[in-house]
Amino acid sequence: MRRRGPVVGDYDLLLVDIDGVVWLDGRPLEEAVEALNDLSSEIGVRFVTNNSTRHRRVIASMLRDAGLRWVSERHVVTSASTLAEISPFIGVERCFVVGEDGLVEELEERGIGISDEGDVCVGLDRRFDYGKLKTALRNILRGGLFLATNEDRTLPTLEGPIPGAGSMVAAVAAACGRDPDLVAGKPNPLIFLMASRDAGATRPLVIGDRPETDILGALRAGMDSALVLTGVVTEAEAEGVIPRPKYILRSLKDLMG
Repeated sequence: MRRRGPVVGDYDLLLVDIDGVVWLDGRPLEEAVEALNDLSSEIGVRFVTNNSTRHRRVIASMLRDAGLRWVSERHVVTSASTLAEISPFIGVERCFVVGEDGLVEELEERGIGISDEGDVCVGLDRRFDYGKLKTALRNILRGGLFLATNEDRTLPTLEGPIPGAGSMVAAVAAACGRDPDLVAGKPNPLIFLMASRDAGATRPLVIGDRPETDILGALRAGMDSALVLTGVVTEAEAEGVIPRPKYILRSLKDLMG
């Protein structure tokens, strides 16, 4: 196993996942909070999450409550905010949302109307039901775009995995018989490239707990990556993960050397 942690001085930005890295089921991981507080004075940090249920300002507030007092909305990038930023450039004017408040608010801030008509934007929705599936199908069959925040099958919690946005995306895809036209979140490299651009960084390090999203997205973006073992991958599984990260960390504390 690759025990040696990265030399933080080799990079100018940390792109850090949240669920399974900074907290589990909303409960902070103390070593992660301590490490990020120490590192924040040495290197830029952006939190990049596929979780689309909350607006960036809400996530920033939660991170501050977790002990990261320096975090503001500008430090947070979500799959919802990325989808919302992209949407006007691909012609989205109004959208039927399978998702929660975070996705709705991000879209509205970009001038996207929320309606039962139009294109379809799908994210994690804990109130997902047959009626929403029916409306999504109708709109896509009428020519609407099928857009997704991410395709994470599950989310890590203290009690084990729970269904993620990918479960809703898969249901809509099964109904309409095709994959989404665009998936904004990881492993799409765009979310990392946009976060790096906004931070003015050229040598970012991606840190996450999911090989199929964080590590693959970093690979596609041409960025180094570190897999942290506080989320979905156990130490026993770490050596066999594909794609391979450059580093494997027991926790973010390993960033401290």
